[in-house]
Amino acid sequence: MVLASLASVRKYYSSTATLAVDGADFSIEAGEVHALVGENGAGKSTLARMLCGFETPDSGTIEVRGKPVRFYSHRDAERAGIGFVPQYSMLAAGLSAAENVAMGHEPARLGIFSDKRRAAYEFSMLADRYGFDVDPDAAISSLSAAARREVEILRAMARGGDVLVLDEPTSILGEHETKALFSLIGRLKAAGAGIVYISHRARELLDLADRISVMRYGKVEKTIRADEIDECGLADLIVTRGSCSTGPVNGGTPGAIAISIRGVSLAGRGEDSLDAVDLAVRSGEIVSVVALGGNGLDSLEEVAAGLVRPDVGDVMVLGKAIGDWKPQELRTRVMAYLPTDREGRGLCPRASVGSNVIARKLFRYTFAEFAIGDAPRTDAGAMLGKFGVGNWRRRRVDSMSGGNRQRVVAARELEGFSPLVIAANPAQGLDPAARAALFGRLSELRDQGAAILLLTSDPEDASDLADKVFALYRGRLRQLDSKSGDPSGLAAAITGAAS
Repeated sequence: MVLASLASVRKYYSSTATLAVDGADFSIEAGEVHALVGENGAGKSTLARMLCGFETPDSGTIEVRGKPVRFYSHRDAERAGIGFVPQYSMLAAGLSAAENVAMGHEPARLGIFSDKRRAAYEFSMLADRYGFDVDPDAAISSLSAAARREVEILRAMARGGDVLVLDEPTSILGEHETKALFSLIGRLKAAGAGIVYISHRARELLDLADRISVMRYGKVEKTIRADEIDECGLADLIVTRGSCSTGPVNGGTPGAIAISIRGVSLAGRGEDSLDAVDLAVRSGEIVSVVALGGNGLDSLEEVAAGLVRPDVGDVMVLGKAIGDWKPQELRTRVMAYLPTDREGRGLCPRASVGSNVIARKLFRYTFAEFAIGDAPRTDAGAMLGKFGVGNWRRRRVDSMSGGNRQRVVAARELEGFSPLVIAANPAQGLDPAARAALFGRLSELRDQGAAILLLTSDPEDASDLADKVFALYRGRLRQLDSKSGDPSGLAAAITGAAS
């Protein structure tokens, strides 16, 4: 039975002269996972947003259980039984996790007053049912990026329905949370629900999906059965050129220490606390720290980037305490930083793409050059071109797909040479070609003498790129024997089985 379908849908954005979706056809059947793949900017998220009522197609039809519908808002889609987990957070940062999930459907006392206690109880029951561990009373602003994603998933599940659209759901989830999500998908599928799954991770697509549709230039070009193709074949379908990883290539002998984290402890963060962490990264090497969500990776990122001062220990950058650097000098001349929280820390979503990409170079322009000169636009075009970002003029960042937003961050931060690069989950949302380009640029910077600290929840990132691999479990750091991290040894280390 076909639960929902889109036929010949088209979406054109006149403000940016972008044809995002061009006559696409797509359907989701009961009891299946239908994966939607394609390069960044291929139209996947726009197609999903039309199905979920966030965008209205210019032409074409949407049907739910065989009946034509027209959604004017996402609430219309929710009432039709379609849930959505977006690629980037749409949660209210000032509200609690429970309040976000209950929003629009708040339980009431006496039919008048909002019942926060009942909302928290219902949230806890929902989280327990689906295998997530999130404090219902925690403010969204205090949660890690992975925990926020879990709240997004719970909000979609709380609405019921039999169609669930997941847009890059595992891009920042750890292994434990990912397994919980996969188990949930399996249960929903067995109950007859239809799952639309958008991702660039070929391995998980082949494990989960029944059908895979490939989008290119706004069209659905091909739909195949998942058992008809292997991992490299799928990667080549997505990007139309070879994209399978060949693993890390060591650039030479490391030099002097660029960043030293010495005896750092950070308390009061629950599972995300740090306990006596010692770590040094030398020029000319890539050091990766791999951890599941809730084991201190977010805290380590904040400490290494100078955003949080540790309770005990210190952080030295190029032989100088990180707090002694002037922020402008640190960020424009010393440290390139690709944060996990892309929208919160890495971008100004409502500003133009050009303004975002030249932000680190802003102080190098005179007032006249910035106001009326061509240099900023020329520089922006050159930087974005290196990461394949096109059609960027007169566009705000929040009009771009998540993968292209990540390319903007990478284009800005990896322009030129920085002695230290902190890359936290840098491949989130990237298609195989963009991921290969990013890792190629990081390797190039390593070979030029930069020190790269790679913080990731994806062990594959470490095996593809790192010279040294550390596992972080419950705030404690442990170095693995081999540079690529034996898969079984790494899995044991990040789950605590090896401790």
